[in-house]
Parts: sequence; C-alpha cells; structure tokens
Amino acid sequence: MNIGLTIKRIIILLPMFLLSGCLDMITRPISPMTGVNIYDAYSISQDERGIYSIARDKFVKSKIQSKILLSSGLSNISIDVESFYGNVYLIGVVPDIKHKEKLIELTKNTEGVKKIYTYIRFPSDAKECKSNLNIMLALKNNLFRDSKISGTSVRVSVVQCNVVFTGIITDIEQEKHAIWYAKHIEGVNDVYSFLRVMK
Repeated sequence: MNIGLTIKRIIILLPMFLLSGCLDMITRPISPMTGVNIYDAYSISQDERGIYSIARDKFVKSKIQSKILLSSGLSNISIDVESFYGNVYLIGVVPDIKHKEKLIELTKNTEGVKKIYTYIRFPSDAKECKSNLNIMLALKNNLFRDSKISGTSVRVSVVQCNVVFTGIITDIEQEKHAIWYAKHIEGVNDVYSFLRVMK
C-alpha cells in the first residue's frame, strides 16, 4: 500500500470528519452527564441488542468503513454498511462486478464478521429514479410517527429508488408496517427487507 497516498487521504478527509463531528454536535445535543448525544442515547435505549452487542457491531462497522475509505478503487463509492450480531450488510451501487468482489473480500477479511449480506447494484441496473433523498425523508418521517415501529431500530437505505431495510425488530408486524409505508411512497421502485425478528 502506498503510504504517501494514505497520508494524503487522511489529511484531505480529516477536516471533513472534524466538521461533520462539529455539525453533529450542533444538531444532536450532548448530555453533560455522559458525553453521549441524546439521539444516540435514545437509539441505544430503543435497540433490541444489548450494549455489548451494539458496541461490537459499531466497531465492526467502523473497521469496514475505514477499510473502504483507504482502499484504492473503493474510496469514492457510496456504500451503506450495517452490522447486527456480526452479520454485515453492504448496500449501494458499485461500478462493476470487480468492485463488488473486492468489497466482499475486504469485508470477509475483517475481524468480527460472521456473515455477509449484500444488496449491491450496478449503474446499468437503474430504472427511472427521481430522488433517493425524498424517498428516504418521507419514509423515515412515517417510521418515526408510527406507534408500532421504533424508527431508530429500523435502518433505511435507498438505492436507485429501491428501499432496503436492515435492523432488529421485535415482531413481524413491524416489518409489515415498514414495507407498507415504503410501497406507498411515490417514486419507490421496489422494497427489500433484511429485517430480523428478535426471538
């Protein structure tokens, strides 16, 4: 690996990380008692996993994201990474099969990864798609307002106007609600669920 290139990437990206951290602190108030922002504290309290599992999954996710960022050919692609009990979900668009294979190999060689699930699309797969962002905002708004679903425990990715769910839920009704909302949002092409019911 080219050390000079790695150092350049760190120098270029460090201000963005710092800035995003500052913006995060502004938009998410920090509890003076714990140093944890209120959104994260709420998310953890709503999560069906224990604190240890949450911490371990966040660590696995961070390691994979760092590897992607520092990997030649993958650093400029947009991939959502989620981890639940060591099961890793890779969701997004890559230029071709070679990039997909490299992404899977990189994930497979990360400590703590038990199984890999993918929803990887190629640019050629795209159907008509107006706005992933509008779909995401409308869907998250519906999930947070629904009394049946904990909006923080259902992760949402939108890829080429296809909605992909990941997360841990308590019963199948929550998944049905999430899918119903997704299917009734204008512009959604398809809905795919990796949601896992906690027994």
